Amino acid sequence: MPARNDSGLTSLDVGAMRDAVEATVDGTLRSLVEFTADDFALVYADDVTRSFYDDEAHMLDHFEEIHSYVHIDFTETDFFTDRLFPVADDVRYHATSLDAFTLVRVYFDDEGLFVALDNDEPVEPVVAAVEDVHAS
Repeated sequence: MPARNDSGLTSLDVGAMRDAVEATVDGTLRSLVEFTADDFALVYADDVTRSFYDDEAHMLDHFEEIHSYVHIDFTETDFFTDRLFPVADDVRYHATSLDAFTLVRVYFDDEGLFVALDNDEPVEPVVAAVEDVHAS
């Protein structure tokens, strides 16, 4: 059974964002995590994602390890806008396409949403759906 949680760690409406992503994807939403520079909270993990781990504690330990690198995202975002591309004001998201899935981190100032999708899922419609919820 998928794990579902409307955590409240951030100011984001993660329940509505999860629903928007699920309505947008052609494939499967694998997992969704809200995060800040200091913490994260699992919002959703499908059965396939959960099957990679011995139990929920093992999954959360792995997610904790992933989150320990989130400072790189925030540093890289500042580097892109402050140093490399000063014409840009903001980094909306980072996407990483792996052979097994695609990882998308969508940013709203000092908080964000980490989304795992099927590897062939178009990213921009998912980001737009999340941003639409945030703007409403």
